[in-house]
Amino acid sequence: MKHLLKPIASLLAVLMLLPVVAFIVYDALVFWPHRDDMQAMLEKADPQDRMPPPMIRRYIFAQFQEGASPAAVVAWQLHRRYLPRRGTLNSLVRSMLWEQLVRLHLSQEEILGLYSTLIRNRQGQGLNAMSRHLFAKPLNELSDQEAATVIAYLWAPSIFERNPERLKVRRDKLLSRAQDGSTK
Repeated sequence: MKHLLKPIASLLAVLMLLPVVAFIVYDALVFWPHRDDMQAMLEKADPQDRMPPPMIRRYIFAQFQEGASPAAVVAWQLHRRYLPRRGTLNSLVRSMLWEQLVRLHLSQEEILGLYSTLIRNRQGQGLNAMSRHLFAKPLNELSDQEAATVIAYLWAPSIFERNPERLKVRRDKLLSRAQDGSTK
């Protein structure tokens, strides 16, 4: 019986290390080669999107208090940009993997910059473009309500475009969440 323990322990060790090695290899071969492209995207981005103002950041975090995160949205956008689509389940698994890689390799500043730059807004991409479309002002000149409206609009642009009352409800929810978050 003892002579079986050593091979079984070795097999278990290999099986436990295999996912770690696979993650490292995937990172090196699939994610890391796009890192320079991500940096270039940030460098070319609108300055308001590259470094969103503090008020916008607060509403972005309020938007994601439940559920996903800005990193998940960035991972999804980057994954779709760089890798071909291969079925829903495969895309979901790879998106979750990319979310972990985004969190591992990008700073919070870079994640927010990419989120603000890549987010689709019904008029194109970017938070600053959305701000200019809705209020004819850049992000850093928005009032609290206007900033919350820009972020709320992104939750469901096609719905909110047709139903401004629902947009106001979503905006008010973000204002409340941001207020609650700042007092904690």
